[in-house]
Amino acid sequence: MLKDCKDGERFEGILLVNEWKEVPFRQKPGAYLSLTCQDRSGMIQGKMWNYDPKVLEWLNDQDIFRVKGVASEYRGTLDLTIETIRIPREEVDLSDLLPSSPVTARELEDRLNSLLDKIKKPELKALLEQFLIHPVWGPAYRQAPAAMKIHQAYLRGLWEHSVRVAEIAIGIAGNYPKMDCDLVITGALLHDIGKIGEYSYTRGIKVTTEGRLLGHIILGIEILTEEISKIPGFSRELRSKLLHVITSHHGKYEWQSPKRPKLMEALVIHYADAMDAELFHFEQAIENHPEDEWSPYIPSMERCLYLK
Repeated sequence: MLKDCKDGERFEGILLVNEWKEVPFRQKPGAYLSLTCQDRSGMIQGKMWNYDPKVLEWLNDQDIFRVKGVASEYRGTLDLTIETIRIPREEVDLSDLLPSSPVTARELEDRLNSLLDKIKKPELKALLEQFLIHPVWGPAYRQAPAAMKIHQAYLRGLWEHSVRVAEIAIGIAGNYPKMDCDLVITGALLHDIGKIGEYSYTRGIKVTTEGRLLGHIILGIEILTEEISKIPGFSRELRSKLLHVITSHHGKYEWQSPKRPKLMEALVIHYADAMDAELFHFEQAIENHPEDEWSPYIPSMERCLYLK
């Protein structure tokens, strides 16, 4: 694993190449390769000073390679001087290359089932059960990341985030007697389902063409509309409310929300969504800087966080 690399040590292992480019030498003809590599333990910058042209063909077609090289520290940062890069012959488990949620699949399934047990409306329960056993949506929902960088950018991240948002939202909703708690749970669990199509995560976490053109809100509406159409007699009013939850969950127009929340339930889900995303930064900062009083500056929050 990359986290075990030390200055001067040799490295051999399977890595995911996220980015690469040819960089011209400054004082002589030719170029070297600069590569951003990762496994589930972290990332490292690699440089390949000499390479066969066929390596470029591989890099255009593949993302996962067996890499040999030597780790070296420069200005406090560990880099990898790559000697050879090969397409692996063995089958590669993606979970060895991408980080996964610290919450186990078993725990997430238990927490999800606990939320499902609270739902009384047959239409909403049928919708969730149908979605979760769908041969495409079900596995993807449980495997996809919640983001590329901002929060829960790892396998099972979408599942973890959705369950946490539902738990936060129902905790708030219970204080308001006029709140439709069934709609809150269902909307919270489904608010980000468009991320199934927004991100590709079989060869690293990347935005898909559909994700770039449409975004996860539109993709989520498409999935939800398709699934609702399969349930006979699904209330048109309930359909509109559920679609509104997805449409408005970003909260503000300037945050790329097509609509602002106009339902109590939609407002709760919006704030629960934002709360989980921001508290995730605190969790990460505390974990990554256990001895520090303050976190580094976090661009998405526009501030440093106090950790003590």
